Amino acid sequence: MKFNLYRQEFKNIAISDVSTFERQNVAKAVELLRQEIAEKKIPAISIVEQNDDLVNFQKISQTLQKFKKVFVLGVGGSSLGAKTICAMKPNCQLEFIESIDPDSIANALNNVDFSKSFFLVISKSGQTVETICQALIVIDKFGKDKNFQQDLARHFLFITADKFSSLAKIAKEINAQVIDHPADIGGRYSVFCAVGVIPALIASLDVKKFRLGAKQAIDYFLNHSTIANSVAIQIELYNRGFRNNVFMPYVDILKNFTDWYRQLLAESLGKNGYGATPINSMGTVDQHSQLQLYLEGNHDKFFTFISAKTKVNDFTINDLEGCKTLFANKKLSEILDIEKNTTIEVLRQKKLPIRLFEFEMVDEESLGALMMQMFLEIIAIAYAKNINPFDQPAVELRKDLAKQILANFYE
Repeated sequence: MKFNLYRQEFKNIAISDVSTFERQNVAKAVELLRQEIAEKKIPAISIVEQNDDLVNFQKISQTLQKFKKVFVLGVGGSSLGAKTICAMKPNCQLEFIESIDPDSIANALNNVDFSKSFFLVISKSGQTVETICQALIVIDKFGKDKNFQQDLARHFLFITADKFSSLAKIAKEINAQVIDHPADIGGRYSVFCAVGVIPALIASLDVKKFRLGAKQAIDYFLNHSTIANSVAIQIELYNRGFRNNVFMPYVDILKNFTDWYRQLLAESLGKNGYGATPINSMGTVDQHSQLQLYLEGNHDKFFTFISAKTKVNDFTINDLEGCKTLFANKKLSEILDIEKNTTIEVLRQKKLPIRLFEFEMVDEESLGALMMQMFLEIIAIAYAKNINPFDQPAVELRKDLAKQILANFYE
């Protein structure tokens, strides 16, 4: 299979630089992952083979598209994946509410016309504190309007795995529909199921292409060594002291992707004393805020750059009469490439490890492939380091403590 949705290249590090021990260790981990994929043991991966669920999701999205505004209430894995794909339609009617800062909630809900608004509430566990609070605030705020008290359910859809959770009980109380969140798919791995697909459909994105791209990445992983080599190189870099991963797209719509990847990397691998720290960075903006540190600070960072050859829009720079610049008659995309390439070059001269992803264009298919590659890399690294990539035990400790304090709040 020719995989041409994007090109991956490394600088200042190659598979030949990886120790024999790590190459053998990664080979075993990759073989295990390939076997589990073939046996469909990883639901977050095998779900992209499905198509029948899309029929129901399409019907739901068509109903929701009739609303002027659709708010997605959720946090972390319940929103970051959907935000990533929906960024390709920045002017759609979707708005994500993740915070429980009272000012942010007030600003988001200020002057909202409830009769023309819909609320998609997402939490796998149904016990997420932020999401429960958001849902109750919205219901209270708009449920007080007698015109909508009997019609409240028509403005809500809940996605959760536990039918006996607090969120499920809230949905039942207002007679709102509940869609199953796959119990065997964790939030940060949920972008290819209803959690990511329904918002994408609302935004009129092609989710079949999104899943197709993911399937192509899986097929490529099963039959080629490129992704496996990437895993081995990243482990070798970690062993050499490169403990920080800088993701720096030169495509603005991938800003949400860096947030999504940050959670995936941190929650999946940050265990047993292991785990690189993800660092979000955006070109060209952070050339003016972080590049000094990257070049002359501690050389403990591995850099991933993402660019796209084709831009939907472009501009030609025209000088003002009597004011000559270096930019006359150049396209803005050409200047963007110069900025990116010079940043990469100065990092290369400092002998820092660099990975490049170059898309022909960023669309549903190529984004689906990239996100699936990140799944495959993270899971394979975890297997190689004897880490469970699917749990987050330390996070559960924090959640349990918060619930304990809330339970005792008024005692």
